[in-house]
Amino acid sequence: SIQEKKTMKPTQKNLTRKWISGVCAAAAVLIAFTASAQIITLTDNNSVAKIDVGSQAGMNYWAVQGQNMLNQQWFWYRVGQNPEASIDTISPATVTLFNGTRGLSTYYANNLFGIRVDYLLSGGPFVGVGEQASSDIGETITIYNTSSSPLEFSFFQYSDFNLGDPLNDTVQLGKNLRGLWNEAVQVDNLVGLTETVTAPGANHGEAGLYNATLVKLNDGVASNLSDVGGPVGPGDATWALQWDFLINPGGYVTINKDKYLNVRIVPEPGTVTLLALGLAGLAILRRRQG
Repeated sequence: SIQEKKTMKPTQKNLTRKWISGVCAAAAVLIAFTASAQIITLTDNNSVAKIDVGSQAGMNYWAVQGQNMLNQQWFWYRVGQNPEASIDTISPATVTLFNGTRGLSTYYANNLFGIRVDYLLSGGPFVGVGEQASSDIGETITIYNTSSSPLEFSFFQYSDFNLGDPLNDTVQLGKNLRGLWNEAVQVDNLVGLTETVTAPGANHGEAGLYNATLVKLNDGVASNLSDVGGPVGPGDATWALQWDFLINPGGYVTINKDKYLNVRIVPEPGTVTLLALGLAGLAILRRRQG
């Protein structure tokens, strides 16, 4: 019938509506994708740090006077003998900024536990050629057992710093007097040194070359770090630490870390390079004896 033919053939108005609807749907997908990145930028004096709180990219930028020395630092967890997973898979992050543009607090939670990660960036003053520029990031991780049963919980920190030429880096882990992993020393032939100290000391550590440790954390199999402390390299060096806890119902544990960059700047044609870099860590706030 004529009526049937009319309903089978779309009008120009209907086509226009469908086109608009399609564009809106595509825009909604784009907006959702953009929001999922959740990149937070911290700034203070000569320093900028960027943290993607919604993906494994994690903290992927830490620059002093425009020179970025960090590729990736992020956190994984394991409950019992379940496979490891990155903390961004627990839930969307609840984000709170503090101390102006310097501080960030993130919180991830489910019906068993919650993880809070606090960052505080302290940049130094801008300096001239031949002088040393400095920057500091303090981090505090608090893990809460919100369930009514003891929680067997492992927490992992993975770090991939790029010092100068990343293919020339060597990394070695160290232990404290209790035999727990508490520092990583990373050196580059042309750039310098990094060192971190944590409290409490970690039960396991692993120094390696990219991306062996990252694959282990994401392979869907529960496993501990290898306790290979190095030295490993030269190459694109990475390292990781693992803390094992048994957290009482309603209880919590805290890990404190502090990283310090010390950079001597020298001129090169058309750019500024880093002659020497030091990264030293010092445990801050409350210490957990481990």
